[in-house]
Amino acid sequence: MNMFLFIDRAEELEFLQERYSKKGFDFIVMYGRRRIGKTELLKNFVKDKPHVYFLCDKTGTSTNI
Repeated sequence: MNMFLFIDRAEELEFLQERYSKKGFDFIVMYGRRRIGKTELLKNFVKDKPHVYFLCDKTGTSTNI
C-alpha cells in the first residue's frame, strides 16, 4: 500500500492524458527538483496503460545505455 496521497496533480495528469490520446509519437522529458513527486506522477499515470519506464542515473552514458 502506498503511504503517500496523490493530490494536486490534475493539471499535469490532464497534460499527459492529452498527449497520450493524440495519434503519433511524443517524447516527453520530465525534470525538476528532487522529492516533488515526478516518479509518483508518472507511476500514477501509467498504472493502467502499456508503457516503458526508464530511469537514468549518474553512472554515465555507457551504463545507462
